[in-house]
Amino acid sequence: MTFTNWTLAIGTEDDQKYMRPLFEFLLLQFVEIFGETILGAEQCIAYNDSTAPCPMLITNRTPIQLRTCSKSLRYWAQYIYQTSHELTHYVIRQYKEDKDAIVRWFEETLCEAMSLYILKSSSLRWHECALSHINSNYGTSLMDYFKSTYDETGPSSLKACRSLDDLKNVESTCQTQRISRTIERNYLVDAFCEHPESISAFVYYPLYMRGDLQIDFEKWKESDSTPLVSKLESIQPNLAS
Repeated sequence: MTFTNWTLAIGTEDDQKYMRPLFEFLLLQFVEIFGETILGAEQCIAYNDSTAPCPMLITNRTPIQLRTCSKSLRYWAQYIYQTSHELTHYVIRQYKEDKDAIVRWFEETLCEAMSLYILKSSSLRWHECALSHINSNYGTSLMDYFKSTYDETGPSSLKACRSLDDLKNVESTCQTQRISRTIERNYLVDAFCEHPESISAFVYYPLYMRGDLQIDFEKWKESDSTPLVSKLESIQPNLAS
């Protein structure tokens, strides 16, 4: 499996040793879920900047850039967690007519859930990673990282939404108040584990954005009967009309 659209920018000796095998391990899993065509659709430079404030898919540059901010590429679990989140943004982006269109609270929850799902998957499939010859038992560390993150939850801001203004507040703070959507994140992780064959359905959400920070699930379900769509619908607040 070769992707000419991905360029790995190597900055340190640890980048050289660890980034490519980790990234290829993740691409393998994403291709199995979303398909090779989508993962090869757009030129992208992937790099790690330990001084950056946060991971990000940087879309205002050509080519776009996938930035992680792992303090060290020796911390494989953190790199897997961060990269999986941004790869999910990358995949969803390929289904957007307007590349800047987004329902941020929804997409961020999807990406956070995928980070955990891929962590769990990676722990179970660690023997497939080229770095397993260095530490064959690292799958246990990945599962520990998964469990500690999954268990960190807080009150749901989405369940507390009663009006569009409430949802607008969630939208504006969703990247700084991630803890407030962890109940929904975990619900989606469980749904992905229950219906792995349906995970790729979520990439079509941009086709059903309503323009009021909500998704038209009734229309979506008319064209897609996979069980995951109904699971996705359940995290959207029921707002007073």
